[in-house]
Amino acid sequence: MSCFLMINSWAGDDQLTATEKMARIFRMDPEEADAVVDNLANGNPWQFDHQVSERQSQVAEPYLQSLGFEVERIPVMMDDGMGLGMPMENNGESKPGLLGKIKNIFKKKN
Repeated sequence: MSCFLMINSWAGDDQLTATEKMARIFRMDPEEADAVVDNLANGNPWQFDHQVSERQSQVAEPYLQSLGFEVERIPVMMDDGMGLGMPMENNGESKPGLLGKIKNIFKKKN
């Protein structure tokens, strides 16, 4: 089953290294990763917009935790054959990823 990775906070010792590793892992610009880690250090969660496989998440989660990130895996609930997924409800706190947002846009137009 696929999942979304939600990073709830960062409380590591080396913000520069954490930022560099995050940029590589999530294939983002260093400036974007720097802003994300700054926000995480201030208690603002961040969710990776793309789904990851169970296998990828099992590797990524402990690695990110070793860098000081608090990671949560949010299982994806697949839609009716369209291949679009949204995070399953998680006490009403989870947010849809990019594909879930697109799905919501189409639902609003109908």
